[in-house]
Amino acid sequence: MDWGESMGKLVATGIGRIAEVEKKSLDFAVQQNGELLDLWKKTLQVLPGMPGLFMLELEGSGFERFVEIEKSAIDLMVEQSKAFTDLVKDRGVTTTGTGEEMDAFAKKSLERVIAVQKKALDHSAAQTKAAVEASTRQFGEGTPMGAAAESIRRGVDAIVDAQKELLDLAVR
Repeated sequence: MDWGESMGKLVATGIGRIAEVEKKSLDFAVQQNGELLDLWKKTLQVLPGMPGLFMLELEGSGFERFVEIEKSAIDLMVEQSKAFTDLVKDRGVTTTGTGEEMDAFAKKSLERVIAVQKKALDHSAAQTKAAVEASTRQFGEGTPMGAAAESIRRGVDAIVDAQKELLDLAVR
């Protein structure tokens, strides 16, 4: 094993460790956020005439989805660093082989980025659906607010589907 390969492994291991710490920190943030939301819910429930607490529920689920997207981005960074390290390790091949490997690396990188983008789009759709369901519970089905929320959900779903189609085209 030469110095470059050893350094690559060391860098990849370091990035993996940093990723673990980041993900653990995000888990702690979700836990802290949940505890804070529970405290607010308990506090607001004792106030007379307080409307539904659906906005707090939305915030909690939205934060959890945001953290999942962040974790996906961290995983992407780890995968990219490992793929790059592997590419550097195999640098002893011919120029033609290296060009082909770079093309494959670039394509795989694009696929990984698109997967994270799709996850973010799914998050948007899920958050919109949660908001519609919460507003329906709060204001009642068939009300003008409920109808407006459902219309917004359909619009967001259409946008998400269109964005995913564009992302699929980018990979082809």
